Amino acid sequence: MPLYELDLSTAAERDLKALPKRVQQDIVVVHLPAIKENPFIKGKPLSGTLHNERSYHFGRRPEYRIIYYLEGNMITVTVIGTREGIYKKARKRK
Repeated sequence: MPLYELDLSTAAERDLKALPKRVQQDIVVVHLPAIKENPFIKGKPLSGTLHNERSYHFGRRPEYRIIYYLEGNMITVTVIGTREGIYKKARKRK
């Protein structure tokens, strides 16, 4: 099994800091390590303008998304936020 490195874009770091502290902690302690462990199983592939990226879903009311892409063994998180509007936000950053 390949070892992956994980990097947060500047925009994703800003997104993370804007979330509630408890959600920030869950993302750092639970969700980012899960993505790093196996990015292909944890995230579903996206289509359209985000076709090279994957989306990891978690939470209920609100639902959260972590959008990321892979290059070799590097995982780059591009957007983190609630389900509402996150895909529009991701398209803007492209």
